[in-house]
Amino acid sequence: MHFQMGRAAAGALLALAATSVFSQTSRKPLPLDQLQVLAAAYQVLQDSLVYRPDDKALVVSAVKGMLKGADPESGEYFDQQEFDEFKRPPERTGASGLEVRLRDGQFLLTPLENGPAAEAGVQFGDQLHAIDGARVKGLDLHMIVRQLSGAAGSKLTLTVFRERELKVLEFTIERKPYAPPGPALTVLPSGVALLRIPQFRERTLQEASTALLDAWNRQPFRAVILDLRASPGGLLDVAVGIASIFLPRDVTVARMTGAPATSNFVYKSSKEFYLRHGGADPLEALPVALRELPVTVLVDGATASGAEIVATALQDNRRANVVGRTTFGRGSIQTITPLSIGAIKYTSAYWQSPNGHKIQGAGVTPDTVVDDPWAASTVDAVARDLLSKKVAKP
Repeated sequence: MHFQMGRAAAGALLALAATSVFSQTSRKPLPLDQLQVLAAAYQVLQDSLVYRPDDKALVVSAVKGMLKGADPESGEYFDQQEFDEFKRPPERTGASGLEVRLRDGQFLLTPLENGPAAEAGVQFGDQLHAIDGARVKGLDLHMIVRQLSGAAGSKLTLTVFRERELKVLEFTIERKPYAPPGPALTVLPSGVALLRIPQFRERTLQEASTALLDAWNRQPFRAVILDLRASPGGLLDVAVGIASIFLPRDVTVARMTGAPATSNFVYKSSKEFYLRHGGADPLEALPVALRELPVTVLVDGATASGAEIVATALQDNRRANVVGRTTFGRGSIQTITPLSIGAIKYTSAYWQSPNGHKIQGAGVTPDTVVDDPWAASTVDAVARDLLSKKVAKP
């Protein structure tokens, strides 16, 4: 999902791509007329350009242009060296604590909670203009991601434009080992549980389930606020599992639609969808009452990907109200297909809500819009509202 296209997912993506590339390329005949135009342009440049063009560079530029034209936000070409580096396990121990997303031609930054970039002052939505003084315009996304990582203790300088303040700012960030924070649960004096999930990692479902059970055993709570503000998402199965905590069994959590039609799939609130590797179901020990307690989901403009799937799953199933600001709208799935030299990355599917609403580009619209979801009064207001009414059941 990016869901995040990380190195950890590369193996599965490559296996999928390797089995599908040949069947996909046989669907339509090659457009010979258009290919002749491409060949003619190539020949003109070879014969008449004022300097001698590099044959390989011309072809690579054509492939990159085709991908960007077809898939402006996600299409990329990896040359063989870049592809080999992508497949290689990361050796660097330092992280900047940033996620980068391409939206409307701009590289938008999201600082990860408690990470080096957040500590330096980078804010969600800052537009990246330069890294160590070198402009990023024209670079592919994977090139920028590689530049942001490095040896622990090394530093980089980011030049960003903060649109809401109309300011160009510079931040010096020291790369550090980064361990994303896990779920945190606080029971408010009102008896409402506030469950914060900053990211959807491998152990997030187990940790969230344990936190809920421990708090419940100490004192059953009256309602739940699921805090997904600034959560960039993460692993799909974990998102399905978090939603399943609060949903009846076997209801739709998310839909995947794409090309080919075999990509179409429905994810449900059942353990076969959130337990990838088998094992004990962490939801089995949770009190049944959690599926009936009033729930509100807190979101903001930085809520993305898997966090959006959770929010819209609870919203569409009428299990929770969503409060905050319209979310980021990142609900696309990228596939990497190896070529004879290098590989291409492209969008192959989209995530949809249970009711069929596309997340990509639209985000999740809150039931209640709040100007500042991070205001100190927001959580208290949501808690009071939860205790004053019951959320409709599906």
